[in-house]
Amino acid sequence: MTLVPAVVGKNIKNVVVNSIFSVISGLLLALSFNFSNLSLFSWFALVLFLYVIEKSNFKKGLLFSLLFGFSYFLFIFFWVGNVSIIGLFALLFYLCIYSVLFFIFSFYFLKRPLFILTIPSIWVILEFLRENIWCGFGWPNLGYTQYKNLYINQVADIFGVKFISFLIVMNNAVIYDFIFRKRSLKKLFIFFLIIIFCIIYSLYKLNYLKEDSYVKVSIVQPNFSKSLKEEKLGKNFILYTLKDMIFKTDSDSLVILPEVSWPNIIDEQEIFNLNSFVNDIKRDILIGAIRKEKDNFYNSCFYFNKNGGLLGIYDKIKLVPFGEYVPLRNFLTFIEVLNSIGDIERGKLNKKFIYKDKIFSIIICFEDIFSNFVSKLSKDIDFLVNITDDSWFGGNPEARQHLAILVFRAIENRISIVRCANSGISGVVMFTGRYNILKNKDKEVYFRDIFKTYIPIKREKTFYSRFKDIFCLFSFILISINMITQIKYRLN
Repeated sequence: MTLVPAVVGKNIKNVVVNSIFSVISGLLLALSFNFSNLSLFSWFALVLFLYVIEKSNFKKGLLFSLLFGFSYFLFIFFWVGNVSIIGLFALLFYLCIYSVLFFIFSFYFLKRPLFILTIPSIWVILEFLRENIWCGFGWPNLGYTQYKNLYINQVADIFGVKFISFLIVMNNAVIYDFIFRKRSLKKLFIFFLIIIFCIIYSLYKLNYLKEDSYVKVSIVQPNFSKSLKEEKLGKNFILYTLKDMIFKTDSDSLVILPEVSWPNIIDEQEIFNLNSFVNDIKRDILIGAIRKEKDNFYNSCFYFNKNGGLLGIYDKIKLVPFGEYVPLRNFLTFIEVLNSIGDIERGKLNKKFIYKDKIFSIIICFEDIFSNFVSKLSKDIDFLVNITDDSWFGGNPEARQHLAILVFRAIENRISIVRCANSGISGVVMFTGRYNILKNKDKEVYFRDIFKTYIPIKREKTFYSRFKDIFCLFSFILISINMITQIKYRLN
């Protein structure tokens, strides 16, 4: 009879320990996202969760995976709650599906041969799916934690940010194998050789890549609040402030204003006010605005030359789910978008523009999280422009996370990217991943200023820009081979 309480007590203890390990693992990963000086945590944060996967039965493991996913994603995306608490928990529910899927597949493969390759392959495939299916949301890819690690992340121009994710998870698997299974040092040595290759390759690229020319730009960071744009007097203040700031820019530079910086909707009447504004300032300029065509609204960027001529309009293609449109609108008729306008229409065309003798493309807001999309846009151009308004989310760590994403888009395609954000972080990310951002003393966000700088130009076709996420295909093949091998082994 005394065995029953002992067994129950042991089970409760295991549940408590595994729950704590799952939460700690998720929190360590989140910290590596939110604080660049803690990015080292990602290289061992998964070790405890791998222990939980191996020591749990399937049903309890599912619950532990939810705990892991919830703690991981909540502390990365808590800033979404500044816009919508319901939206935050809806996002967490969706993202936790992937932590559960990671557990399900890892539960099978963790005890199989070559798990140090199959476990990171599972993680990478899930990142690919999260970025490309349904609405697409590649924001929390693990590799982004290494945006400051220039001596590792240069290999992203071969296999992209997901290869960095692969390396991080592989390191976790190797450490787990060494600590909890007391295996030999051979796997650690192999991983060490891979890291040495990454360092040598990165050093070569950082020393070899040099700019061919420069483009002069003036980034206008106006720091307007959302409420200001909704008041009549506020709109007049915005127009006055924008004009005053633009007159302080260099007349021989490309002036860039952030996403939806124009306070009024551009329709058949408002276009005359915009033209008058542009004629007064006499600058080559990009202006973010909402435009109306017939009954449709678009999140757009207008490009004018200093003579007031409209050279082109880019309409945002990758829209924010529930922020700019409602997915499955025919079924979710009871849900309204978070903006005050209504559903935004998707743009149809990727467009290229010319400034002086340089070709550039535009991405708006979170379009930069779609690596394949940005890679297609980057073909045969000299630089990219990203206009955004991240002021909704309360500044850091969201602004820093968004910067990290841009760093990898620059490295993957070896293209410089200039970002103009309403409240920050604004600046230039060079094709090497180094960046030069606008600061006010120690502040990176929520201040008004102009950043006069240069974009270094370098045209270089990368393996990634040609073949995109082909590494994910390699990962899928690796898992398939391992699975087929295990099935054959069991049949024999």
